[in-house]
Amino acid sequence: AGDTVAIASSGYPCYRNILGALGCELANVPINREFKLTSEELAEEIRRRDRLGEKSIRGLILSSPSNPTGAMLTPEELKELCDLCDKEGIQFISD
Repeated sequence: AGDTVAIASSGYPCYRNILGALGCELANVPINREFKLTSEELAEEIRRRDRLGEKSIRGLILSSPSNPTGAMLTPEELKELCDLCDKEGIQFISD
């Protein structure tokens, strides 16, 4: 409770409700033109929050294929996202 958890801005709507019920702060991360949240988008959100003095992201929930867009991360994109989460101490939950 109280941690900041990131989701894709187009992510599964129930994630917002679940995180709110758990007392988590939501970080909506903008997706790219391919409807994906990749390491580039997450890194930009991390930098933005740091510049503004906002709480650090402690978790990431991401579906691949994405609901509702159907976008799928490539194996390389998934590895890059995992590497960034490891580096930043972000717990990555994916289904």
